[in-house]
Amino acid sequence: MPQPASPQQALDYASALKRLGGNQGLLNAVLAKFSEDFQTFPERLQTLFETGQWNELRILTHTLKGSAANISAGRLSGAAAAIESAIKNGEVPVSPELCLVCLDAWQQLAGELDALHGARQAPETVAISMTEMLVRLKRLEALIDSDFAAADAMFLELRQLRVPERYQDDFNLFIKQFDAFDVRAAKSVLARMLGREA
Repeated sequence: MPQPASPQQALDYASALKRLGGNQGLLNAVLAKFSEDFQTFPERLQTLFETGQWNELRILTHTLKGSAANISAGRLSGAAAAIESAIKNGEVPVSPELCLVCLDAWQQLAGELDALHGARQAPETVAISMTEMLVRLKRLEALIDSDFAAADAMFLELRQLRVPERYQDDFNLFIKQFDAFDVRAAKSVLARMLGREA
């Protein structure tokens, strides 16, 4: 069972992963989308605070509160909620301390997301033999139907490997389809790759 996020932890990755049924690929996509959607948040918060646009700041922090909660970024969600609550209660101008806490929580989360992104970047790819590739593909084919979370983990591992040249085009197509959650098409390409050696 995942442990609750500590006060020092901006992102409870285990909790976010559980929320998405263990689908690591989907979680990585959700985190990337979050980073993209809120990349200008610090500048927007500062501008709205300095110009006293309290309703716009309330809307911004309300949106951030929910989005951060969805990815299990509790510290940032709480900091955004504090600003939203202050504005709703008529406590304007908003305390600069509330904004600083929120910005600090955002910076911490951004750092953790950057570190996760860096860790996912595959180093030098490793070549595998034809036999090893076929064994892994057969195992993956069985997992797609029986345990999709395990299949997704194996897929992430496989995509870091360099497959034999004759399979490269089909393998790249398989990766593209699996990434797009087009499981039926991905299984068709997988069967074709396996059929070559039948």
